[in-house]
Amino acid sequence: MANSTDRKGHLNFSTWVLIALVLGIGCGLFLGEYVTSIKWVSDVYVGLLQMAVLPYVLVSLVANIGQLTRESGMRMLRVSLLVLLLLWVIGIVALAISTLAFPKWDTGSFYSSRFTDSPPAYDWKSLFIPSNPFESLATNSVPAVVVFAIGLGIALMYLPNKEKLLEPLQVLIEALAKVNKMVVQMTPIGLFAIAAYTAGTIDLAQLSLLQGYLLAYCLPAVIISLVVLPSLVAAVTPLGYWDVLRASRDALITAFVIGNSFVVLPMIIDGVKRLQKESGLDGNLNGDKPEYLVPLAYPMPDIGRILALVFIPFAAWFSGTVIAVEDYPPLLGVGFLGAFGKPVVTVPLMLSIAELPSDLINLYLISGVVAARFGDLMKTMHLISFTLLTFCVLGGSIRFKLTKLVVGLTSSLVLLLAVSLGTRIYLISEFQDHYSREDLLTERTMLPIHGDSSFQEVGHKVLETSQPNPQPIRSGESRVQRIQNSGVLRVGFNSDRMPFAYFNGQQQLIGFDIQMAYILASDLGVNIEFVPIDRDNFLQQMQEDHFDVAMSAIEGSVSKAIAFPASEPYMDVTMALVVPDRDEQKFRDIEKIMKLPKLKLAAIKNSFFAELARKDFPKNIQIVELDTAEQFFEGQHQKVDGLVISAESGSAWTLRYPHFAVTNPLHGRDRVPLYYLSYKDPDFDEVIENWLRLKRADGTYQLLYDYWILGEEKRRKPPRWSVLRNVLGWAD
Repeated sequence: MANSTDRKGHLNFSTWVLIALVLGIGCGLFLGEYVTSIKWVSDVYVGLLQMAVLPYVLVSLVANIGQLTRESGMRMLRVSLLVLLLLWVIGIVALAISTLAFPKWDTGSFYSSRFTDSPPAYDWKSLFIPSNPFESLATNSVPAVVVFAIGLGIALMYLPNKEKLLEPLQVLIEALAKVNKMVVQMTPIGLFAIAAYTAGTIDLAQLSLLQGYLLAYCLPAVIISLVVLPSLVAAVTPLGYWDVLRASRDALITAFVIGNSFVVLPMIIDGVKRLQKESGLDGNLNGDKPEYLVPLAYPMPDIGRILALVFIPFAAWFSGTVIAVEDYPPLLGVGFLGAFGKPVVTVPLMLSIAELPSDLINLYLISGVVAARFGDLMKTMHLISFTLLTFCVLGGSIRFKLTKLVVGLTSSLVLLLAVSLGTRIYLISEFQDHYSREDLLTERTMLPIHGDSSFQEVGHKVLETSQPNPQPIRSGESRVQRIQNSGVLRVGFNSDRMPFAYFNGQQQLIGFDIQMAYILASDLGVNIEFVPIDRDNFLQQMQEDHFDVAMSAIEGSVSKAIAFPASEPYMDVTMALVVPDRDEQKFRDIEKIMKLPKLKLAAIKNSFFAELARKDFPKNIQIVELDTAEQFFEGQHQKVDGLVISAESGSAWTLRYPHFAVTNPLHGRDRVPLYYLSYKDPDFDEVIENWLRLKRADGTYQLLYDYWILGEEKRRKPPRWSVLRNVLGWAD
C-alpha cells in the first residue's frame, strides 16, 4: 500500500478521500435526517463531475482511433473483443454461482396496480443509433455517443491530412482532462456530503427487507473487485496483485462512494497510465493508449451489470415462484443486451419474461441505494482490468504464470461458492421465518387516518346470526332517520372476502369495506352492528331488513342491477385466476388454457365471476361453484384446477396460502364493479353516494385502497435513528 503522506509530510489525496468518507458517515449517523440540508453540495459535486466526462469520451475516442492506422485499429478491436469475452464469461460464471444463494420459498403478495400493465418497450434504436448525435449527448446516451465516435474515428483514420484535426483535438482532450482534474480536487468535500446524506437518510427497514438480494450481490461484488480480477491480471501480466490494487484504489473508492463509475473515467485513465509508467510498460505500445481503451469499453456490458441479473432469481425467490428452465436463455440475452443501457428499463422486461410481478421493480429501485455502489465498484475494476489486459496483449507483454493462475482461479471459485452457500444457509435459518408474508395479512390492524380513530370510538358488535332489525322502519320514517334515532348502523358482511372483509389472527373483523363501514358510522354519529350475509338468501335478507347496507365486496350482476337500480359502484376489480404454483405457466394466457384437456375451474356460488367464467372461458371448461374461496385453498375439491376470482382478492388469499399464484389470462379485459347495496331506499343510496364522493375528495378512500388492497404501509415513520436524537436526546 502507498504511504499515507507525501514526501513533504502532507496527507495525500487518497488519505483525504478516506478521511472525508469516514467523517461523512459519522456526520450522517450523528445528525440523522437533519443532514438533508447539505444534499445540494453532493448534487453540485456530481453535476460538476458529469460536466466534461461525456465530451471527453467523445473527443478522446475520435482522436485516438483516428490516429491509428488501419492495421493497428483492426488489431486493437479484435483484441478488445477477446478480452471483453473473457470478462463476460467470468461475469456469467459468477452469476450462475450467485443464484445458488436463494433457497426455495413459497410466498404470496398483495395486488399490484401494475397487474394489467404491459411491460415497457425497449427502444434499442435510440439507444445505439445516433440519428441525432447532439440529442445523444444531451440525453447521456453513452452507447449512441460511442457508436458515433467510433464511426467518426474510423473515417478519420483513412484521411490523408487528418493531422490538421488531430492536433486541435488533442488540445481539447487536454483541456477537458484538466477540467476533470480540477473537479476531482473537490472530491473530499463532495464525498463527505454524499456519505453524510446517505448515512443519515437511508431507510434501515428497507435494507433489512432486501438483505437476500444485497447479500447475494454485494458480497460477490467485493470478491470480484478485490480478488478475482486483480488476481487474473497478476496471473497473466508482469504486474503484481498489489500493484493493480494500488493503482485502482482512488477510482474504486470514489466510484463506490459517489455511486457513479462514469465520472471517474479520468481517474481510471490516470491510474492505469501511472501503473504503466511505474512498471516500465509504457514503451511497449505503438500508439495504443488507455485514453481510448477505457472509453471504448465503458458502454459495453460489464461484470457488474451481468451479476446484477441475479435480481431476477431473487425476485422469483421473493415471490415464491420458480423460473422456468426455458426462460433462462431469453433472460440472459435480454439482460446482456440491456446492459448497454439502463437496468431500470431492462428489469421490467425481464420480470415479464420470467412471468414475475411487475411491481417487483420497486424492490430493485430501493436496492439501488446500496447495490448500485457495488455495481460501480465492479465496473471500475472491470474497466481497469480490461485496459491492462488489452494493453499487455497489444504490447506483447502477456506472461502466463501457471501457479498464480491456478491458485487465483481456485480461490476465486471457492470464495464465490462459500459466499453463495453461506448466504443460502443464512436465508434458510433467518430470512424466511422473519418475513412471513402471511403476517402482513393476518396481523393487519385498522389504519389511523388524519387522526381518525372511528374503529375505537364507535361502539361495535359482530353478530353470529342474521335477524331482521329489531327496530323496524316506522311509517313516515326514512332509513337514515331510523339509523339516527336508534343510534345503530347495521352493516351486512361476508368474512370470506379478503382483503375487503375478513377476521385477522386476533379474530377481529377488519378489511377495506369494514373500515369504510366504521368511518360511515362515525360520520353519522352512531354505533355499528355487523350482520353476517347469507349468500344464498342475500336478496331475502335485504327485503326483510336484516341490515341497512351490505359492505363486503358485493359484485355487480344483471340480477342485482334489476333489484338495486339506483346503486353506483365504489370500485372496479379485475377478473383473474388463482392456480397452484406448479401450474402457473399453464394459465398465463387464454390460448394456453384452451389447449388444456378436461379443465375444471371453480367460482364462488352466486357471484358475478361464476357468470363471467361461463361466458369468457371455452365451453369445454367445467365451472364448479363453491360456497367459499377457502374450500378451494384447503383442497376440499381436489379435481378443481383453478379459482375464478378478482385479482385484488386472489392476491390477498395467496398471502395466507403461498403455494398458489394469481394469473391474468384475459389481460385485464374483464372488470367487475363492486357496490355498497341497500334495499329500495333512494334517499339512503344518495347519502351513500355523496359520502363516497367526500371520502374520495378528502383522500380517505385512496389511503384505504393503498393500505388494504395494495398492501402499502401508510403509518407515519419515526425519524431515522441518530446519535443526536436517540443517544443524546438533543432533538425531538
